[in-house]
Amino acid sequence: MQVALNKDSARQAEKIDARRRRYILSFVSYITSVVMFIYGFKNLGGEVALLPLILFGTGATFLINISYFRWSGNLNLACNIEAVLVGFFVLALVYQGGFNNTALYWVFPFPAILFGLLGVKKALLSNALLLVVLGVMLFIPDIIMADYKEAEASRFIASLLIVIIVCWINDHYRERSHEAMDLLQQSKEVQANTDPLTLLLNRRFIDSSLNINLQQQADAFLPMAVIICDIDHFKQLNDQHGHAAGDAVLRHLANLFRRNLRQQDIACRIGGEEFLFFLPKTSADDAMLVAEKIRQALLDQPLQHGKLALPVTASFGVAGCHDSNSLAAAIEHADKQLYLAKHSGRNLVC
Repeated sequence: MQVALNKDSARQAEKIDARRRRYILSFVSYITSVVMFIYGFKNLGGEVALLPLILFGTGATFLINISYFRWSGNLNLACNIEAVLVGFFVLALVYQGGFNNTALYWVFPFPAILFGLLGVKKALLSNALLLVVLGVMLFIPDIIMADYKEAEASRFIASLLIVIIVCWINDHYRERSHEAMDLLQQSKEVQANTDPLTLLLNRRFIDSSLNINLQQQADAFLPMAVIICDIDHFKQLNDQHGHAAGDAVLRHLANLFRRNLRQQDIACRIGGEEFLFFLPKTSADDAMLVAEKIRQALLDQPLQHGKLALPVTASFGVAGCHDSNSLAAAIEHADKQLYLAKHSGRNLVC
């Protein structure tokens, strides 16, 4: 089931990206707050009371936001709030001017922080909006407290634009690179978990993915039915008609399985002529009907191999799985039912 493999890879990528954003959120909240408190205390008693108010207020709200995140675990909301706080801090600092009119120097780290918190698209829009508002503030000096020279303001806007563009290029191609690596990894995982002849999943998939998914998301699978299918007299068919005919039969069955199973059902080839099906949210009684449907389809649709019509039959064993820890027992029980079908005359569902 390639969808399951892709979902596993996507979940891993999301976990790594979430960890990166948590680190950035923590850095901005803790380290930047400490810096703001230090400069806030240094500017206490200065001529302009607004600067320490901006520094203390922003530092305190950063700490409140990281505390909220620790309590709620809502990373997206915490990052969005942090980005808004960063924007207000930048605008407030440029409005006031900072110590000795040095506010513009402190703006440059924040475009990269926005990209780290928000992702490429949202950060690009946020930085563009911030750039526009800063441009209005700097080129209409009557609306702000600080007094910036026109040449200083124009150089600042040009430099900030370059920083934003470089950050965008870096993050855009970092995401594309990660996507390409994820696709490559998914392709390798699919190849490792896929039988090359039938393109069905193989036994490795059961150990590497299905068991893990069943443990982590039991509600999405249980109750689950297990069906084992074995082609009747497959060795005799190979001996009489050759291995090419045997391969054609296996591919024929794989296509027939795909037509008769649901999208969420999992079909695996676990041996030469043996197949294993997992049917999530399915009772053993319903699985009996599915197995019977496939058995009858084999009779109704013989394989046309060259000029030969090769009649193929199969035997089926069915079992139910109701607990995430009993998958192995369910497979073993289905195998016993298959053994019973074989010794009861073959071409049966038990």
